[in-house]
Amino acid sequence: MFSRSLQWRLVFIIVVIIFIFLSVIWVFLNYKVEDNFYNDFTKTISDNYATLNINEQMTSEELLKRFEEDPVVLSQFISSIKSYTLIKDVTYEILYSSDERYSEDVNSFRNEVLKSRNMMTVISGENQGKGKYITKSEKGDFYDFVIRQPLIDGDYILFFKYDRSQALAIISEFSNIILPGMVISVTIAIIVGFLLARTVTKPIVDITHKAENITSGDFGQMLEVKSDDEIGMLTKTFNYMESQLRNMLFELSNEKNKFELIINYMTDGIITFNRDGFIIHINTFALSVLEMQQCSLTFEGIMQRLGLNYSISELINCENISDISNNVKINDKYFRVQFASFKDKGENVDGIITVLQDYTEEQKLDNMRKDFVANVSHELKTPLTSIKSYSETLLDGAMEDKETVKSFLEVIYSESNRMDRIVKDLLLLSKHDSGITLNLSRISPIDLTTSVAARVRISAEEKNQKLEVIELEQTPDINGDEDRLEQLLFNIIGNAIKYTAEKGSVTVYVGNSGTDVYIKVVDTGIGIPEKDLERIFERFYRVDKARSRQMGGTGLGLSIANEIAKSHGGTIKAESQLNKGTTVTIFLPALIE
Repeated sequence: MFSRSLQWRLVFIIVVIIFIFLSVIWVFLNYKVEDNFYNDFTKTISDNYATLNINEQMTSEELLKRFEEDPVVLSQFISSIKSYTLIKDVTYEILYSSDERYSEDVNSFRNEVLKSRNMMTVISGENQGKGKYITKSEKGDFYDFVIRQPLIDGDYILFFKYDRSQALAIISEFSNIILPGMVISVTIAIIVGFLLARTVTKPIVDITHKAENITSGDFGQMLEVKSDDEIGMLTKTFNYMESQLRNMLFELSNEKNKFELIINYMTDGIITFNRDGFIIHINTFALSVLEMQQCSLTFEGIMQRLGLNYSISELINCENISDISNNVKINDKYFRVQFASFKDKGENVDGIITVLQDYTEEQKLDNMRKDFVANVSHELKTPLTSIKSYSETLLDGAMEDKETVKSFLEVIYSESNRMDRIVKDLLLLSKHDSGITLNLSRISPIDLTTSVAARVRISAEEKNQKLEVIELEQTPDINGDEDRLEQLLFNIIGNAIKYTAEKGSVTVYVGNSGTDVYIKVVDTGIGIPEKDLERIFERFYRVDKARSRQMGGTGLGLSIANEIAKSHGGTIKAESQLNKGTTVTIFLPALIE
């Protein structure tokens, strides 16, 4: 717990620093006290030795006498802690010593003197030995100062001794003062350090708790910034990080929702599997294809439902998985099944994506194309067969009978006209497919409709039909190609007259519907079965093929009308009931002033 707590580690560091600091002071004071005592000792000897006027013309006895009588020596060199000793050089015989140890035990005292490093320095040939060395002694440690003094009767060594007891006593007093102070200081350091450390660790604890809340998705209030120091900067940075992280997660959540929404509303089925073959994601379209509300099947189960024989391991190990494509039929729809793999950071395959692409409309268009080719072939083959057969008959000898020739030529002419109409209609449709250029101009819908109705009125009167044009309200003009729009109305109104029995009625309404102008053609004709309504605008599609051919239709009129309406930005809608008539409504954009 202690090693894991930053707060207590900070307290420990502060206490250690205080302890080391006080210890250094303690050692320094001890050193300075002892140093002051020793320096005072050596300075006293150096300063007062010169005043004794000791020279080489003196004898050892005169030297001792001067030391015994001189007041300077008596006051400075002789005390309970200070003493001097005269030693004969070479023999190292002690001639005299003021030290109490000398009188107690000469040999022991002599051994202590000879252990002195300063003494060894002088014995080795130096004139003085005044290093700050401590010599150990049974009666107490001491400092010393050693001088070589030449005299008339030989060289002598003066050994000045200074007992450490006084210095140790003062150092002991210092220790008695410093140790309690150190204890008090450490105690105060613990308290103050705890409080100071708390100012550092509390924001960190708050940040830790906040970070834990963030990991659980709780982006609460901002942390309070209480200072401008590094902790305050850390808090500000954390608040900024929290806001950025919140915004980032919000954006990621939005992107995830958008992605899921896009996936769910795609027109292709998407099923994602992990390496074990379990479903990670499946969109709505794929569920509808499989006719399921929820899917708990594995990869193998989905493949069996699609009628395919693949295993997840086989696809994971497949190098060209994107080249695999299969066409399947489910109910009345056609789907293309393709696969893709996704990888992890290590470029290892992490799962498989299965795409179900609905190509039912493509299949229908392909079938329509095949039907179109077959219909064109059939429509052209019928008149060609008639022309060929009548021409062969004429060539075989029927040229002599003028009536027969005339009859046959009329048939050939009629069939060639039919072929011409088919080819012209096909060319017109081809132009619309490739993008026909319209000669646009301002056109009045009621005038256009009235003009077309006037030109087909003869056909209606031949069948005793009632044909009228009614303007429901004043309609705005339209922008269009007059020739194309006339052809559109000719086809629609002409069909209404053609497939309405005698004494029936064809009524054309012209009106305004919001931003569109509409032209509604209502007849009382034979009507169209409901199952055929969706296909009447397909090329060559006929509800009753035999009857349509009998009436001279090519099956392309409504297709042409539909293409003309689309090229003008409009639409055509048909409503009908069998034997109750048909209503065809043309919507064209109104010209906005």
